[in-house]
Amino acid sequence: MTESMERARVSRRSFIGGVGVTAGGLMVASGPVLWQQAAKADTVTAEQIHLTFGEDPAREVVVSWVTPTTVANPTVIVGTPAGGLGRAIAAETRTYTDSNNGIETITQHARIEGLHPDVDYVYKIVSDGETQLSSAFRTAPEGRVPFRFTSVGDVACGDTAYSKASLNAAATAASIESFNPVVHLVNGDLSYANSNQLYQPQVWAEYFDNTQLSAANRPWMPTLGNHENEPGNGPQGYLSYQTRFTLPKNHSGDFEGNWYSFQIGSVLFVMLDNNDVCYQIDTGTYLSTGDNQILTGYSGGKQLKWLEQTLREASTDRSIDWIVAVMHQPAMSTSDADGSDLGIRQNWMPLLYKYGVDFVLAGHDHDYERSYAVRGTDSGTVLRPHVVSTDLDRVDSDKGLVHLVIGTGGTKGHDDVYQTGAAGEPTETINVSGTETETEDAPWSAVTDPNTAYPWGLGVFDVDPGRFPGDKTTMTFTYYHTPAATAATPYPAPVEFDTFTATRTRSDGFGFRQRDAK
Repeated sequence: MTESMERARVSRRSFIGGVGVTAGGLMVASGPVLWQQAAKADTVTAEQIHLTFGEDPAREVVVSWVTPTTVANPTVIVGTPAGGLGRAIAAETRTYTDSNNGIETITQHARIEGLHPDVDYVYKIVSDGETQLSSAFRTAPEGRVPFRFTSVGDVACGDTAYSKASLNAAATAASIESFNPVVHLVNGDLSYANSNQLYQPQVWAEYFDNTQLSAANRPWMPTLGNHENEPGNGPQGYLSYQTRFTLPKNHSGDFEGNWYSFQIGSVLFVMLDNNDVCYQIDTGTYLSTGDNQILTGYSGGKQLKWLEQTLREASTDRSIDWIVAVMHQPAMSTSDADGSDLGIRQNWMPLLYKYGVDFVLAGHDHDYERSYAVRGTDSGTVLRPHVVSTDLDRVDSDKGLVHLVIGTGGTKGHDDVYQTGAAGEPTETINVSGTETETEDAPWSAVTDPNTAYPWGLGVFDVDPGRFPGDKTTMTFTYYHTPAATAATPYPAPVEFDTFTATRTRSDGFGFRQRDAK
């Protein structure tokens, strides 16, 4: 690890020392400028603020927010700390009406282009002639440079009056902000609005108002989970999600934002919608349709075709060293909750193995689990991943990928029970159809976190690009778990639980080889 990356690492001691409590009771991290609400509360019309990256994260950021009513000239004014605010970008207004309670949600999206890599910017949101919010962000770095990103799914909102919510939803946002990542990856199941069918827009509002503590300062890039499916809100139930987010294009026509990719430094992030392929279904009854909505196969193969093209192009791109795939339902899980899914193994995993993907990040099961390095499958109809190395501290990503379940973002229920056989060996339940499961040994399972005193947490990744073409590049992963938040301790400090370093050969060396299966 380079000296700069060592300085970037956050210990529990530095986390506690670098955090304060504002007058409003929110924890903030030292360093970044956090969002500031407008002084005149009666004129505030910007809420639920969040950032996403555009097509080129080094040069394009989108500021998104919600207004309670229609406003005139919604605008973002952007500049630098030294030069001040200057350039004005008009926002695009998008709306939808919730199918269950008829509430209209009015969203604004300002796409800021022409930025410079790895530069601090300040911005403010203006509408109806009033400044609504002032904050700051930093663009992504470009080229082979050290940087940090974080990952966790299954967040929910912080108002415990709603189903699935817990106080740890807000604590998670504060923890993410304290680690100062370039980007945060949300592994699906964001607000759990569809678990609160009469109050779906209200739950989304609570989610974004909690997460803007971090998401107003740095992009949070999401994937779709089963709880983003709100039957009656669009053909796949994704209308709320699609209206609220502006994400990189996948050029599919009908399914923009459902899956996408973006590159930061030498890392390609591939964001997938597992609802399209997995066998697990949400069996709840929905008010707007009277039954559940099964999405399997909705893209007609478009997502699979896009994934293969994206990975094939990445396999010969000398600027890409690492490939990280992000999804919701896991391909590999020994959790006693939902477990593994054969549909993901049949559709995605062969391509992820073939093109040398390094990490698969999932959620869905509300726990933490790490696999050994795997590549290909053992014999059997459930396509059990084949272990290529049992090294725990240092993983050779040239040989295989590591699958991580990080579904500990703050939702009320947590799944910290893991299946074992008669001799104590790990076992998994695999969903092999919408109604059938099979049980199999799971020798691929390396680390689980059954400690019920620490039911939540998040993953932190530090990328070290190496020093010269063809050198080894490393990615160090640390999982921090946290205890339950309480009124007395709303922001419990994260505690390091599991860490390892993955290595792989840079793709820009003289002996460059295509990232393809032998």
